[in-house]
Amino acid sequence: MKNKFIVITLFLSFGTLWAQDDDLDLDMDAMWDNTVWNEIEDVADAGYEVEKVTAVAGVRGAEAEDEALHHLYYRQSMKGPSKVELNKALGKLINTLTSLKEKDPSHAKIPEVTHYVIQIYKKLEDNSKAREYEKELLATSPDSKWAKYYK
Repeated sequence: MKNKFIVITLFLSFGTLWAQDDDLDLDMDAMWDNTVWNEIEDVADAGYEVEKVTAVAGVRGAEAEDEALHHLYYRQSMKGPSKVELNKALGKLINTLTSLKEKDPSHAKIPEVTHYVIQIYKKLEDNSKAREYEKELLATSPDSKWAKYYK
């Protein structure tokens, strides 16, 4: 009985609070009657096409037997860097390596940059230069995480 009295008292007090709010007195019937309604006469369908379509179909015939196919990628954006781009990157890495060695011959980044130089020389198929930098890396920092690839 006591709970019902509390619930009824709360309900009545909130009801009087909501009734006192004059700002929200909206005449919904008047709004409905005064609204201007426009009839939709035509609906247009917009069609869109993809700008660049990349075909990814399988390879057939003699091309399937080509041993270089496992190096090819199915999308143009995934074909890998060209020799020109590799040479640009190599030049920047060698400049960075030289400046690091001039600043501090035991700089912490030298093994990492040397590793990247080795990898680019391997991509460019210049194995003699790659071996030269491998020997240098193993001689200067044999315990680095970058040297473990060449042991």
